[in-house]
Amino acid sequence: MNKLPVNVSESDFEIYILPHLTHKIGHNRLKVSYHYIFNTILYVLKSGCSWRTLKPDNQLVTWQNIYYHYAKWSKDDSFKRLFESSTSIISDKLALECLQLDGTHTPSKKGRPPLRVKMLNGNVGKEQKL
Repeated sequence: MNKLPVNVSESDFEIYILPHLTHKIGHNRLKVSYHYIFNTILYVLKSGCSWRTLKPDNQLVTWQNIYYHYAKWSKDDSFKRLFESSTSIISDKLALECLQLDGTHTPSKKGRPPLRVKMLNGNVGKEQKL
C-alpha cells in the first residue's frame, strides 16, 4: 500500500503542485522556497502537531510564515485545485468497484429530535441530545 507523501521532491513539486498554488511571480520576497513551505505543511498535517509548536529547521522562516501560506492556499481553493488535478491524473488507476465511502463527514440535519438510548438491560433510558 502506498503511503501519503511527507516530502515531495522538488522536481515533482514544480511539475504537479506549484501550478495549482497561488504565488506571486516576480515578487520573490520569500527567504525560503514554496517547496520547503509545502513540505512543512505536509509534515504538520501528517504529524498533527500544532502550528505554534512547529520548529522549522530553517532559521529564515517561522511557524507564522508557514501558517500564512496554509491559510491562504486553503481559502483560495488552491488545495482543492491540486486535489482535482491529482485525481484526474490517476483516475484511470482508481478501482472504483472497491472504493469505500463512510459517513464520517456526512452533514446532519439541524433540529433533529433527540435520540432515545436503549440500556444494556433492555430499559429505555433518558433522551439524550448528541
